[in-house]
Amino acid sequence: MRTLLLFSWIVIAAADVFGQAPAPKPQQPPAATPAAPRPAQPARRTPPANTRSGIAITVTDPGGATLQGINVEVLGGTDRHGLTNASGQVNFPGLQAGTYRLRFSGEPVVALEREITLRPGQVADVDVTLNLAAPAPLAPPPPQEEPAEAPAPTVGPTGAPQTVSVPEVLEKNFVGTQPRRETVLACSGNMRTTMIQLNMPMPDRLYETADAIYYVIGGEGAVRIAGRETKLGTNGFVSVPRGTAHAFVRSGRRPLILFAVLSGEPCEQPK
Repeated sequence: MRTLLLFSWIVIAAADVFGQAPAPKPQQPPAATPAAPRPAQPARRTPPANTRSGIAITVTDPGGATLQGINVEVLGGTDRHGLTNASGQVNFPGLQAGTYRLRFSGEPVVALEREITLRPGQVADVDVTLNLAAPAPLAPPPPQEEPAEAPAPTVGPTGAPQTVSVPEVLEKNFVGTQPRRETVLACSGNMRTTMIQLNMPMPDRLYETADAIYYVIGGEGAVRIAGRETKLGTNGFVSVPRGTAHAFVRSGRRPLILFAVLSGEPCEQPK
């Protein structure tokens, strides 16, 4: 009986096991659609470092005073030029790195050159002392024209000593009725002595290089110098400088007799 019950329980258990339908498998959720790839972003560039350089220049004299108006040339990778201001300064920004030659010049200073090397991004401070130029020598005075040498005066030959009696000479050489008569009393070197007797007016005379003196021995008349007439009598005296025109006229009944000395021309020249 016990055996039968055991068998019945096994049969029922088996029927329960095999009679049940297999449990449905759990459903998997639908696979998600992959998202579209995002566009690639361009690589961000790092800004380049500032590689420009510069020069700040101050120019002074040996005493430390700043110099204005000095011409500064910068020659190298970037050529520049400028003038120092009232503070003696001039700046040159934005230069490429490298070696530069600096030239300093100006009227009041001695020219100078200096070489410097700039690193990328460096601003170099350059202090320069310039020596003052020596003052320009004064221009020599224009050559003076040497005065033309005056030609040596022509001197006549030396004459012989003379001793005469004026009344005797006058008696031997009296003018008589002639208009005019001149008698040489002495002639030596540049002096000529004559006796002049006038019945008629004597034309104007002018000696460029000789002075004349006259002494009235006898008679009456007048002398005309530079248009002015002056009366003369016995023992009258007249001095006429060179280059002065003069003339004599007689007045009265007797001849006008003059003792004349001419000095400054060779005595043998005709008058």
